Amino acid sequence: MVRTTEYDPGPPVVRAVRWPSVSEIAWGLASDRVAIMLAVALIVMTMLAAGPLHPVDNFLNELPRPHWDLLREPLIHWLDTVASRAVALPVLGVTALQLAYWHRSWRPIVLSAVGVVGMMSMVSVMKLGINRGHAKNYDPDFFVGPGNVAFPSGHGANAILIYGLVLFLIIRFGAARPHIIRRLAYCIVGIAVLQSTVSIYLHFHWFTDLVAGMFAGGFALRMTIRLDRMFPHGRTVEWWPWYGRREGPLPARE
Repeated sequence: MVRTTEYDPGPPVVRAVRWPSVSEIAWGLASDRVAIMLAVALIVMTMLAAGPLHPVDNFLNELPRPHWDLLREPLIHWLDTVASRAVALPVLGVTALQLAYWHRSWRPIVLSAVGVVGMMSMVSVMKLGINRGHAKNYDPDFFVGPGNVAFPSGHGANAILIYGLVLFLIIRFGAARPHIIRRLAYCIVGIAVLQSTVSIYLHFHWFTDLVAGMFAGGFALRMTIRLDRMFPHGRTVEWWPWYGRREGPLPARE
């Protein structure tokens, strides 16, 4: 076969990216099935924690604490901090900055900020509205007065949301092999279980505080993932500070 004209595809066509409207964002978030299930689970756990699960909370809170004098301070200063924001946020920050640097994209940083701020806002509103007393007071009732902010557990939410965001960003930007991703997922489960055990042992939280906190963290994580899928893709090459302006056409996708 002989070509009659030279094949010349020409310059790439750059099409305008249409951002979703506010109504499209609201409907996309409200229609997510996983998020709906997590929201329902959080509501149900809140209702159960208000009364029906008090026997479980009291039973776990009144169990004997062996080696209390020996273990209390090491647990407070070491294992209890694993899911604290002082430890988890630097891990998320380093991951987001490294992926942003590799891919010349603000998306990892934006997703991290949106997820953490959204989770902290939701948990804070619930804490201030429910006013549940701490487990050290041996009173699991709700609405016991200002200054009581045990429900839901912020550490439980951190374990799922912050470390879950780390795992999601690694998957989202293909930064690790599948067997590494599975091991990281097991680590997150281990952190959640460890944090719950330590918090119950130290009388920092009721059992239902921790479960509700994990549901809240899972809900915030799912909302962040849904937002990532709704917003258009694209590199910020023209204003990326570490690389500056590059000559030539922009890539079509991240």
